[in-house]
Amino acid sequence: MISITPAVRLSFGLMVLTLSILLFASALGLTPNVDKNQLQARQALSQTLAFQALVGYSRNDQVLVEQVLDNAVTSNSDLVSAAVRSTAGDFFYRTEDHEKTWSDSEVSESTPRFVAVPLLLGGSRIGSLELAFKALGQSDVSYFGWPRKWLLAIFLVLCAFISYRIFIGRALRYLDPSSVVPARVRNALNVLAEGVFILDRREHIVLVNTILSRRLGLDEKRLLGRKAATLGWQVDENKHPMLPWSAALESGEKVVGVRLTAVTQDGKASAFRVNAVPIFDNKGNSQGVIASFDDVSELEEKNLQLETMVAELASTQATIEEKNRSLEYMAAHDSLTGCFNRRAMRTKLDEVFAVANVKRAPLCCIMLDIDHFKRINDTYGHTLGDDIIKLVADALHEQVRGGDFVARFGGEEFCIILPDTDTQQAEQIAERCRVSIERCEHQGVKVTSSFGVASLQVGMPTAGDLVKHADEALYYSKQHGRNQVNRWQSAMANTNAVPQASE
Repeated sequence: MISITPAVRLSFGLMVLTLSILLFASALGLTPNVDKNQLQARQALSQTLAFQALVGYSRNDQVLVEQVLDNAVTSNSDLVSAAVRSTAGDFFYRTEDHEKTWSDSEVSESTPRFVAVPLLLGGSRIGSLELAFKALGQSDVSYFGWPRKWLLAIFLVLCAFISYRIFIGRALRYLDPSSVVPARVRNALNVLAEGVFILDRREHIVLVNTILSRRLGLDEKRLLGRKAATLGWQVDENKHPMLPWSAALESGEKVVGVRLTAVTQDGKASAFRVNAVPIFDNKGNSQGVIASFDDVSELEEKNLQLETMVAELASTQATIEEKNRSLEYMAAHDSLTGCFNRRAMRTKLDEVFAVANVKRAPLCCIMLDIDHFKRINDTYGHTLGDDIIKLVADALHEQVRGGDFVARFGGEEFCIILPDTDTQQAEQIAERCRVSIERCEHQGVKVTSSFGVASLQVGMPTAGDLVKHADEALYYSKQHGRNQVNRWQSAMANTNAVPQASE
């Protein structure tokens, strides 16, 4: 037995339905048949008018001929003009514009449009009747003055739309692939938390479960039969150049973990994690694909919120760390000069002192203060005095090395810690600093400083002893003329005089 495919059945049904519509239109008289009907009507009209025109013309009754021809043109929409012409070529009577209309014919014999009927009397031709008609079909007027072909077109459109709609609706119900899916299978798909649809090998949707149609915002009936790619999916083409079900159909292998986004009818974007698995028949031929959709919109939104919170926390943490660094800097540095303060200097000195003792490395300390600073303050004011202190601090920073520490010990007094530096090098650095300060001048005020240098001695018990030795050397410099550098010697430890810092 020959198997007839559903496509062939559908095509045959549409063909029969179209023929039925045409036959019905023909039965209503809507189909044009001008070639036969109009020619017969024109032939009868021509014979009637020829007889009446002959009577009037033979009697030389122009009024009768005029009435006959004018009435014929007025009452017959198919007739454009008419005339009676003598054998000599002169018009006995003609209707309006007949001469122009007839001259356009350019024919020597009668045609369906231009008819010349001879007028015979006693077997002799005495003239001719000329009739000019519209072109065939132009006068085919039907109801309400509309051309019949327009009515036919409207009739065919309306009947075809209604008939095809009913026919195709029934055909789709017959061919609906979802109708052959057992109810238990559909129910099982509908209770899944994931969206699922099944595609044929042309990627048309043949089955979709309830959860997916809801998430897409489309009714199931509007999804069935549609090509899946037309639903507005967006995919990262750099990672996945093809939609997952297209890739599965082409490769014959499952495709998993593809992220797709789709904009629903309400304008909301939904993100899905899609897996696609090809479906094979008993012969191993691909018949379609089943795709599952895991809605990850809420998860991605939560992740985005979490990332935002982490970023905000990181920004807050960075701000806190920056503020902590600022506080640490402020706690360790003098606000006027930017030098280490006395507390921070003690901490640094203890660290390098311990390292130097362990490694047996050289370590030196320089103490200095500004000469006659009290006099500067008393004469020029504390504002200029602060400027002088900052000027000296800048000069010290320019002369020391990167690993050295400059601290404001108190008032106009400074301390410099020099790791891995012997006494000779320390004296050279102190001298460079002294010369640099001596060259400074602020608002006409000359500045000088006195320096004391001390180095780590074997068996020195504490870092404070190193500072003490440098301070004793500084005192010696101030007592012996100021603006000079002196290295500590043991004889300096015997003096108990205390220098006046203000002087």
